[in-house]
Amino acid sequence: MELKVYNKLCFYNDYKEFEKDCFHRLKSYHWESDPPYRPATYFKMGVVGEDLVAMLKCYEENPRAVYINRDDPIYTDSCLEFFVAPIDGRDEYINVEMNSKGAFLCEFGKGKYDRVFVTSLTIKSPLVESFNGDDINGSFWGVKVTLTKDFLCDLYKTDGFDFNTVKANFYKCGDECEIPHYIAFSPVTTLPPGFHNPQCFATFKK
Repeated sequence: MELKVYNKLCFYNDYKEFEKDCFHRLKSYHWESDPPYRPATYFKMGVVGEDLVAMLKCYEENPRAVYINRDDPIYTDSCLEFFVAPIDGRDEYINVEMNSKGAFLCEFGKGKYDRVFVTSLTIKSPLVESFNGDDINGSFWGVKVTLTKDFLCDLYKTDGFDFNTVKANFYKCGDECEIPHYIAFSPVTTLPPGFHNPQCFATFKK
């Protein structure tokens, strides 16, 4: 099930309400092998209380998951990624790249080549949870990432903000998987900078 409008930023009373809402599929395929590998991948994003929350899931059996530590090169594993500029008027964006073990890499900056690990900027952290399951479409794995308002205020050095406009993109990739693959929600234009292309983020409005 998919919503007709993708740029609506939804607000929820609680996490149960958020988790019941529908997912949207990633349908933009980049730099493909021959034959291509296109695992069905989905996302949803919303504001729960004061937190910005995203869930991604992929129908994929035996995903590559070599890395287990924070800020390892997770993008070489089978990886789900959430890139987001959550504060209107600020160019810096956060990338959270996650594997099926729940290990993640998280960076901050304005572009691909000036990024730093979030651990160098704040002791606060994104909250990442992995999950897996089965349904009528097959076996899937996924991740939920929560960016709390406290985390965002500390990272952006601000006392407060409203989620009026959020720019974001969602990806599935795997540089060192058996078949490398690069799937996006909002299409990106070039390689480089590839996924680190905030001009191509989708805009979600309140």
